[in-house]
Amino acid sequence: MVFTRRSFSKTLCCHLPLVIGSLSFKPNLLEAQPLNKPTSGSELGLNTWSLRSLKKDRAIPTIVKVMKETGMRNCQLLFSHAEPEEFDPDFAAMFSANGTAPTQQERDAQKRKSEARTAWRLSVPMTYFEAIRTRFVRQGLRIRSYGSSFGATLQEVDRVFLMAKTLGATVVNGRLPETQTDMVAAAAQRHGLFAGIQVSDPQILKLQLRASPNLSADPDLGDLTKAGVSALEFVKEHLGRISSIDLKDAMIKGGSVPFGTGDAHMREVLEFLSRNSSPVEIYIDCDYPGTGNSTSEVKRCVCYIRELISASCRGH
Repeated sequence: MVFTRRSFSKTLCCHLPLVIGSLSFKPNLLEAQPLNKPTSGSELGLNTWSLRSLKKDRAIPTIVKVMKETGMRNCQLLFSHAEPEEFDPDFAAMFSANGTAPTQQERDAQKRKSEARTAWRLSVPMTYFEAIRTRFVRQGLRIRSYGSSFGATLQEVDRVFLMAKTLGATVVNGRLPETQTDMVAAAAQRHGLFAGIQVSDPQILKLQLRASPNLSADPDLGDLTKAGVSALEFVKEHLGRISSIDLKDAMIKGGSVPFGTGDAHMREVLEFLSRNSSPVEIYIDCDYPGTGNSTSEVKRCVCYIRELISASCRGH
């Protein structure tokens, strides 16, 4: 499929504010903010999945640069931008339209990589993550959430939350198998953090959220749309339990597309958040063809969302 981008109006309004409602940025970047603390609106940040193809050493300086150039102060840091490169998954294969089932040799290799990652997580000193956090804080930026797998054992889950806490995050966002719900919820409570569940099945999510107030939803507008779920209706129904929202556009039962050309109801979701003065974090998450290491695509997405936010503010 060939994707075309809807032309952006004027100069993409890169000077427009990054706020919904009357938000002002939090002055203390190191102070953990509880998810239920009342605020005047949602702040736009970067999900570094948008730059997933960049390896760690190159990724962090690039992430810092694009955040400063676009005025974003918060981010959700992707695990591969913190962990060593040898543990990186094959992101290109994940987006292949003609993907084939992995061979036994490939499965064995992935198992060895997973075991090596677990061993690293259980042994790495927290000074490693303190150094990453410092690189952001010195630039007036914050890692507000950490996008990662939770791990398969209690020890690994505990370490993932400790890693996130050391980075300065208040939430770990990831896929959460139903069988691990109680274990992850207990770990989140022990560390005084939240676990944001990346939604795959809304019905299972409802059951998981009942397990603990330390569990929240981390919906991706594009992924919901791909699954045939109305992103707008989902946000309306679960707003009180949503910690963050990934802004991605997609076609119903289709793939990711440039912002503004799909069916994810971005405008309507932002208008709804504005009317409710919601404190939910919102993250730029572009993964349509041409993204992965392109800072220019990230900037285009930022400008498009700024335009929608500005229009939403003018309308209310």
